[in-house]
Amino acid sequence: MMPANKKYRLLEDDTIVRDGRTLYRICALRKIRGRVRAGVLGGYVESEANLSHEGSCWLYDDACAYEDARVEGGALLYEHATIRGKATLIEEAALWSHAIVQGEAIVGGNSRVHDQVVVGGKATMKGWVCLLHHVHVGGKAYLEGVHPKRGLIIKGKTMILGTTVIEGYGSFAEKEAILEAGSFRIEEDA
Repeated sequence: MMPANKKYRLLEDDTIVRDGRTLYRICALRKIRGRVRAGVLGGYVESEANLSHEGSCWLYDDACAYEDARVEGGALLYEHATIRGKATLIEEAALWSHAIVQGEAIVGGNSRVHDQVVVGGKATMKGWVCLLHHVHVGGKAYLEGVHPKRGLIIKGKTMILGTTVIEGYGSFAEKEAILEAGSFRIEEDA
């Protein structure tokens, strides 16, 4: 059920096509957060089912949400970030640059996904996690950053697949690593 006080509308005359699907630019109908006021243009969605009318979630720039993907809560997409498939972006999570969340992945908490990162499969991210620079997360991987001030940072050409579990705080910055299963607890002292 759509709320009576919608926060955006779809612009029928401002569209793009992604993977054969027509996406519509959004336009704010009311103030949503800081720089998003009535009349401000946002990113692109395939339908209103992709971006909740509740909360402060928003797509900026040319970010896209389509297929059965869902953006809720205070989640944000910037620049050319994409969410598709049956993926969900919730709570205060954010995607930047050319990041992609797809499949049935769930990205939540205060997670940050930047650059050429892909999160897919049935992966789950929560807490304070930051993925940078060509990281690929898939399978049933589970990532949780448990420290609000330092978080869990994974960067470099790293693939996290299968049933890998990574939690804790600190940095994992291998130049090239493939983690396919196992449990890793990362904790670095400040």
